[in-house]
Amino acid sequence: MTDPTLPSLADLRGEIDRIDAAMHGLLMERGQIIERLIEVKKTAETGSAFRPAREVDVVRRLVDNHKGRLPVELVVQIWRQIISTFTYVQSPHSVHVVMGPEQENARELARFHFGFGVPLVKHSSPGSVIAAIARDRGDLGLIGLGPARDAWWEKLGGPDQPIAMATAPAIARAASPRPPQALVIGHPSIDTAGLDTRLVALTLAGRPPVEVDAVLASAGEGGRHHLLAWGPREASEAEIAQDAASGMAVEAARTVGYTAKPIAA
Repeated sequence: MTDPTLPSLADLRGEIDRIDAAMHGLLMERGQIIERLIEVKKTAETGSAFRPAREVDVVRRLVDNHKGRLPVELVVQIWRQIISTFTYVQSPHSVHVVMGPEQENARELARFHFGFGVPLVKHSSPGSVIAAIARDRGDLGLIGLGPARDAWWEKLGGPDQPIAMATAPAIARAASPRPPQALVIGHPSIDTAGLDTRLVALTLAGRPPVEVDAVLASAGEGGRHHLLAWGPREASEAEIAQDAASGMAVEAARTVGYTAKPIAA
């Protein structure tokens, strides 16, 4: 016998329809505000609208406030789609991605982080991505982290060269955190204030005996070894180098950008 105190399926489906309509209305309202923002800031004429620190704040609030059965990863993916699409509406751009046998998950990660509304441009090497971002002021690049054939990160942070400004994915499971899979790069005019982590390119006289969490990418070249390391923004290059080098002599250390650690979900 049906419990008369429970709502009917029709009533519940009606509630879902009401919520869907409200969500659609809010998205359209958000779009209207973006149109006004473009008029006020003239964003379409002044380069990228990408704001990495603001995006991190949005995702952090989502993770902190989330509850219920809906997986938080899905919530973050939905919001990243919204954020990235409206960023693209403000200032049309492309994301340059290295796609090849060594980075077979690049397309999937790019779509998760930047959504489906932003065009992807395929490249065969990190160096090609970096050159494209140096040339196209408003575009962004996505390069996979880990062991590499060459120390492509050494090309970041020079005069008029792109800098690092985010890692992907944006969240990590607190129970079993993984290092980020890719680095987002962009034009040095993009505001990185508010990002709490410094990225440093290191050259060592030899290969470190152990792998440490402070290292995001590595490449060997003759008797030298090159590392991309990270640490707190307030830490000096020398302090970050000390954590990453595992006792090896450091020949060079240079900041190549800033990011935020993946948010623990």
